[in-house]
Amino acid sequence: MAVASAALLLFIPAAGTATATAAVPHPPLIGTTHNPGVDCRAASCVALTFDDGPTQYTAAILSTLEHKHAVATFFLIGPHALQYRADVLREYRDGDAIGDHTVSHPRLTLISAARVDHEIEAAARQIASVTGHRPVLFRPPFGALDARVPKAAGSAGMAVVLWNLSPQDWKHHDPAFIERAVLARVRPGTIIVLHDRYPTTPPAVPHLIDALRARGYRLLTVPQLFASAGGLHRGVLYKQGPSP
Repeated sequence: MAVASAALLLFIPAAGTATATAAVPHPPLIGTTHNPGVDCRAASCVALTFDDGPTQYTAAILSTLEHKHAVATFFLIGPHALQYRADVLREYRDGDAIGDHTVSHPRLTLISAARVDHEIEAAARQIASVTGHRPVLFRPPFGALDARVPKAAGSAGMAVVLWNLSPQDWKHHDPAFIERAVLARVRPGTIIVLHDRYPTTPPAVPHLIDALRARGYRLLTVPQLFASAGGLHRGVLYKQGPSP
């Protein structure tokens, strides 16, 4: 799952982790500066994120997170959120972060600006109809974006969140491989992308959580990851969290 390159001007906050089309004119997004009790500029933090759900496999991941007293960030496809409302509410009540992943999972660089706006806004409304809260995080399908995408997400009141580590669980349907691929590349501040749409991903999660904690990592949501560095800002692109 290659991330599309984008010709974006740099805006570098204190953590040095973001890009945007212009300097940030807005305050941090609501709920993204709440201190989780750890400063990721001094501690080793990582964020597990899951795309494309909810699906029939999401509940197993939620059970693992609950059992391990861990949190994650879920980027939801709007109609899936409507279909699996109980899982979305479970994510919300567990303290997981919930983001927008469009309505139909298109490659946004190949569609019109009007449809980009629709994909983001319609999914946000669908998610909010379940949780009662609009998402403040957006992840473009396939990581594909151009200059229009952060602008559209910003207009919808969202930061854009990509990742800097993918074990390609969409390609490698092997829990042991997924764990090895993450552990070989993880570093403080890493945002890990996984998917709750494949049956081989949930079995990897408990072992991955244990292994990351054994290495001294704190598992946080994406907003918690950036809380100590000033929070997240609408229209800004984030690929990696702060680190010591």
